[in-house]
Amino acid sequence: MAVGPTIGTGLFIGAGQALAVGGPASLFLSYIILSFLTFAMTTSMAEVATHRPSRYGTLVTNSYLYMSSGVAFASSYLRWYTLAMFVPYEITTAMVNLGLSKPGATIAIRLTIITTIIVGFNFLPDRLFRSSERLFTLIKIGTMATLFVLALSIGLGGVDGHTRWGFKYWRHPGAMNEYIVHGFWGRVLGFFQCLLDSSIAFTFAPELIVHHTEMPASVGESTLLGTAIPGSVSSEVVQTAFPYIMSSLAMGIMAPFNETRLTNNGTGSGLSPYTIGFKDAGIQIVSTLATIAILLSSVASGRSFLYLSSRTLCAMSEQGHAPSVFSIRNRWDVPYIAVAGSALFSTLAFISVKIPSSIMNSYLLRIVTSGGFISTLVGCTIHRHFHRRLQANRITTRHRFAMQSFGTYFGMVVSAALLLAGGLWGGPKANVTGTRAAKVITSYTNIGVFGLLFLLHRFRGLMPIVEVERPIDMEGRRNGDREGPEVQPHKTPSNRGNLDAIPEDSGAFELRLSHNMFTEPRVPRE
Repeated sequence: MAVGPTIGTGLFIGAGQALAVGGPASLFLSYIILSFLTFAMTTSMAEVATHRPSRYGTLVTNSYLYMSSGVAFASSYLRWYTLAMFVPYEITTAMVNLGLSKPGATIAIRLTIITTIIVGFNFLPDRLFRSSERLFTLIKIGTMATLFVLALSIGLGGVDGHTRWGFKYWRHPGAMNEYIVHGFWGRVLGFFQCLLDSSIAFTFAPELIVHHTEMPASVGESTLLGTAIPGSVSSEVVQTAFPYIMSSLAMGIMAPFNETRLTNNGTGSGLSPYTIGFKDAGIQIVSTLATIAILLSSVASGRSFLYLSSRTLCAMSEQGHAPSVFSIRNRWDVPYIAVAGSALFSTLAFISVKIPSSIMNSYLLRIVTSGGFISTLVGCTIHRHFHRRLQANRITTRHRFAMQSFGTYFGMVVSAALLLAGGLWGGPKANVTGTRAAKVITSYTNIGVFGLLFLLHRFRGLMPIVEVERPIDMEGRRNGDREGPEVQPHKTPSNRGNLDAIPEDSGAFELRLSHNMFTEPRVPRE
């Protein structure tokens, strides 16, 4: 499973918050819709990746190839920043999982221990980190499978001495919860908010899946054709979506949506539905083991997100889109300055010393998910620009998925709707610290961050950023620039090249490394 390293509290505890606001049916439907969205976006990114695989990742590389330099700059830095924000999110949810929501010196000590473990692992030699990553991934997948089997065994009466629960929570208190208002529209709003909260488990999943399949194709020029990508991404999506959907069904069996422990008495994030269900079943040892397993998954996911964030910053630096200092590696191949820079975001978790970690976790969840929606919108736009370039130059794409371009438009509509609906969180009165205005502002913070990054790029002369050389487009401008040619200091990575495909009716594909990615077709003069 490509997203195995990032399985964490987004699945175990984030789903509990979604269950509380929407109910078991809304949770189940949300995971189905988000799985379909993941497939749509994965196929969209895979079409671009098969044409030009990159070891740096799809969003960072292709945004500079097919979008304006300002949008590419903003989306790349937003991706790095959002991945880094996942680290304090995982740390605070680890505290919630342990039942340590109250601020104070005790939680400060535990925060220090967990943060040190997460950051320390990322300074290990790259080879050792990757080996430990495989081990932790197997543990997390095993945890997810074990909790699912135990939940079904208890809920459906497979364990002696326990009452068979079945789907009683679907009948009472009900399959769908009401949110903000009563009646039909209340259930609609509850489902929509459940969809928003559930998206944390799928954030950046499409790019992680595509990049996972790109890595073997970027080792050498002989494999740059990327013929394995289309088939691989489909199986990866299935391997990701099916366990997630079944887990959402199991969690709806384990706890009702009106269980106050799901939201820590309405303050924010609470316990996992699995933990609550095992406690209610009177199996204390299983409940304790589930708490430990979820804690381990949270710490392991924090490690992975810090790794992804630091490598994203390092890749941006190697491509010339960030200060060169972040590309410095030690003899163990660790970009230690990029790791240290990304790890600074983990200090946000220590705000839990002053306010409850369940509250802090809720704010971080809104920031992370909104950043993911913006990245998805950028990915959709890249796909459309990519195909317009191919059509303008009469080049046939190497692979076309059956659901495209519908999948791309579906992704744009759903992502835009979820991004704009983020303020629903500020609707009801609750015990969450801060005014409704503060909660709404948090939901839309990343829109402002994206705009600010775009403006900063417009004034890039004041910033220590070196632009990578981009090929000349059909109108004589550098690829993506709007204002025309300009002279910039260039830093060209060693793997720089351009991939063109011969039309399919020729019966073959050809890899051509050329100066220009596309050339303007000659139009005969009348």
